[in-house]
Amino acid sequence: MSPLGRPVFHPGSVRRVVAGLFSLFYLWQTRASERVHLSSLDARALRDIGLSAADVEREARKPFWQA
Repeated sequence: MSPLGRPVFHPGSVRRVVAGLFSLFYLWQTRASERVHLSSLDARALRDIGLSAADVEREARKPFWQA
């Protein structure tokens, strides 16, 4: 805390927080996009990667923030 009782924010700290938020938003967008793509695969493609339609449905129902 500063002498006036207010917290001091260092530029490096703010940059790290902002960079972390951008990384998190990018991760969420990537997950959502990959789940949409996975949902578009046909039965043959799913067999090729070892997934069932139930696996895909379960994955597609997850919220974007959930791994």
